[in-house]
Amino acid sequence: MKTTLYFILTLLISAGALLGAMNMKNPFPLFAVAFGIWALFIWFYHKRAKKEAARRSREQLFENYMWTHLRSRNR
Repeated sequence: MKTTLYFILTLLISAGALLGAMNMKNPFPLFAVAFGIWALFIWFYHKRAKKEAARRSREQLFENYMWTHLRSRNR
């Protein structure tokens, strides 16, 4: 849900910057804003995905530990 909100916000900001660039004499600052916001979105998305993968890995290790611990207790 959070990613969807960030994606929509990124779309709105970049569309506004690109529409604003159409009426400017020098559109390059707004092009930088439009593409910069996409770079930030991709960077933060990658960072969140990496953190989520690490969390899933820790959970899997804990589940494996608990499974082996309970299995050895029941013998």
